[in-house]
Amino acid sequence: MSRDISPDFLKSDTQTPFDSCLVCSKDVISSGEDYFIERIMRRVTDFGVTETLFEYAMCMDCASNMKGEMSKESMQSIEAFFKERIMSLDPFDRLINPLEKCLLTGKRIDESLEFSFHAHCRGTEMMESIFPYAVSDDAMDQISELLSKETLDELDEFKGKYFNGPPEIAELINPKRLLPI
Repeated sequence: MSRDISPDFLKSDTQTPFDSCLVCSKDVISSGEDYFIERIMRRVTDFGVTETLFEYAMCMDCASNMKGEMSKESMQSIEAFFKERIMSLDPFDRLINPLEKCLLTGKRIDESLEFSFHAHCRGTEMMESIFPYAVSDDAMDQISELLSKETLDELDEFKGKYFNGPPEIAELINPKRLLPI
């Protein structure tokens, strides 16, 4: 099943669809190939706003390559974590709005200071399966504890290559949040 890409997965600055892969720059819409969108956000409670820390689209090939660069130990731990958590969920709980609660903990996203949204897309359509889903700050912390030093180094290198900018902005991007999930 598929549907039009939700506004939650449009570029935050232009409200237009992502059109290219962050890594290889392939046109993800015209290629007709599958791709993923990840958006990491945080709440600034002092100002009552939610801001996007970073967001990107990544084609299936580049996502597979990125996963392949992670340590085998990290990937096995993450996959086991997902399987265990997802099997314990009530599938009907996600039908109405899958972005309201964390896929892995059930924590309400509006109670999370940091969270991420994930979508699987093809062209201008969002594929519906386990996707789309949200991940809370609690789940991000639990997943980051499963990562090997080798994988953390890979994620830090990825961050440095694709999410650089002024030091005060670059420091907001925790490489532990850049999980291929």
